Amino acid sequence: MTYTEKLISFHIIERENNKNFHTWTYPTITDDHKNYILQKCFCRNDTLRYTCRRNSNTWFYICEVSEKSFAVVILAKEFEPNKYKVLCDILAKKYSETRNPVDLVALYLNLYTSGGLHDNGTLFAGFKKFECATNIKELIRSFDLEIILLYNAILLKRRVVAFRGSPSGLLDDLWAIAHLVPCRKVEEYLHPVVENLSQLKGLSFFVAGTTDREFAKHEHLYDIFVDLDSKEIKISPKAEEIMGMTKTHKEIATFLVKLSTSDSSEAEINVQILQKTKELIHILQNLASVTTENNTKMITINELKSKKFHPNLENFLFNLALAENMMIL
Repeated sequence: MTYTEKLISFHIIERENNKNFHTWTYPTITDDHKNYILQKCFCRNDTLRYTCRRNSNTWFYICEVSEKSFAVVILAKEFEPNKYKVLCDILAKKYSETRNPVDLVALYLNLYTSGGLHDNGTLFAGFKKFECATNIKELIRSFDLEIILLYNAILLKRRVVAFRGSPSGLLDDLWAIAHLVPCRKVEEYLHPVVENLSQLKGLSFFVAGTTDREFAKHEHLYDIFVDLDSKEIKISPKAEEIMGMTKTHKEIATFLVKLSTSDSSEAEINVQILQKTKELIHILQNLASVTTENNTKMITINELKSKKFHPNLENFLFNLALAENMMIL
């Protein structure tokens, strides 16, 4: 899939008399997406705000210009907040200057014809250039060895709530978190902004971002609560057994911390974390004693218990096998 194939559409929302009006769409929009945008634009009192939201498998990038009473919204098929912020900012600046949506269509179409944003022959930006670094190093350094709790929760497909008071800071941190366990697909679990915990009911695997610290009080709805401001991680009482640490976890935690102080690039760190995670999956594959008709290796509970691992390690491997759909109960 190319960069432009991940773009779906862009929209302009005008605000007048405390009401939102959907005034422009290119090329098209569904009624559900239109209603969602109208609900989510200008729902706070910030003077200038950029955010990312998710509805089903569509990502909504919203740039509000409150003093000019309009917002530019881009719909895409991927979570790339830094890249789409560049596009949102350029479209919003152009609309501020001309108030002519046709000018935005011309800029938007440039992406398809030249891969960049041109205006009167001037190149504003090449789209691919703005796939910014993930800053995994800083995330790991912030939590030091405790980063293993977040890694483990995503690896085991648990429920994670991530808090930060700053909306822009939250988005930056979620971008790094989305790359902490590369074998987990972002679209399977990430919800950038959640205002009501009821949105998470029924979900068994998620990383949900919030700017409301009060979410920490609802321990029944998460397994770990990550405070990105204080750099603290809280495990809910019901998840303590599942989140039990082993010697393997200690080794991975040390490995991650060393990576964060290395000279490796963010891309290299991503590859190394993926390789380390694959080694864990390989352990499971070696334990597998059953092969299905689809040539999928499976582990039986009896086979796992027969290895007489330490209880914490057995518990970890059991839950990892469940996460990988490799366990026969």
